[in-house]
Amino acid sequence: MSSFDQTAIEHTYQNWAKVYEWLTPIYLLGNEKRLRRETIGCLHLQPGQTVLDIACGTGRNFPLILEKIGPSGKLVGVDYTAAMLDRARERVKREGWKNVELIRGDAARIDLKRKFDAALCTLAIGVIPDYHGALDRMVAHVKPGGWLVIGDAKRSTRWYGRPFNWLADLLGYGAAEDMLRRPWVSFQEMLNDFHYEEWFSGFFYVAAGIAPLINKAYSPVSRHS
Repeated sequence: MSSFDQTAIEHTYQNWAKVYEWLTPIYLLGNEKRLRRETIGCLHLQPGQTVLDIACGTGRNFPLILEKIGPSGKLVGVDYTAAMLDRARERVKREGWKNVELIRGDAARIDLKRKFDAALCTLAIGVIPDYHGALDRMVAHVKPGGWLVIGDAKRSTRWYGRPFNWLADLLGYGAAEDMLRRPWVSFQEMLNDFHYEEWFSGFFYVAAGIAPLINKAYSPVSRHS
């Protein structure tokens, strides 16, 4: 299934913003909580650290991150869709969080002029049109030795999961997501101490690694991944 362009994605998520809070747990077939907890757990966060949440959406990762970094830490969320960020702002105001900053921007082109202790992207790396660029920007914004994690849905490669890939494609289409992508392959080339886990018959995954001292450029050969 081919990728959506930026205009189509923004239109999709302007609509998703209205129902994201209650529909996402159902849409992910009960896997949302595990995916977010696994992803954030892989960041090995400590109190006082700084975290970059790429394509943060309505801020559903925020409580789990802030639980780890505490009031002395700093969380920056970036998203392209204004309506999703509006929902995130409402969440931040409602919870009274003073250490959360929200920025509208393209994940593949951001330059925040600062480095973070960790960065993550959940349920979005399959949506972002230039996801290689987004991975590059994530690595560029993390201090050497910091953890980076992506977590998302995908097609299954397991024999017992493949018969249901049509359903994965259908659900992916509704979320403007390209289920054929394999972004963890590029991630592996870019990071140290890489590890990967998948579950639910291979339809969900988390991939993590450590930012190197020198930014590793992924090979152009892996652009298909």
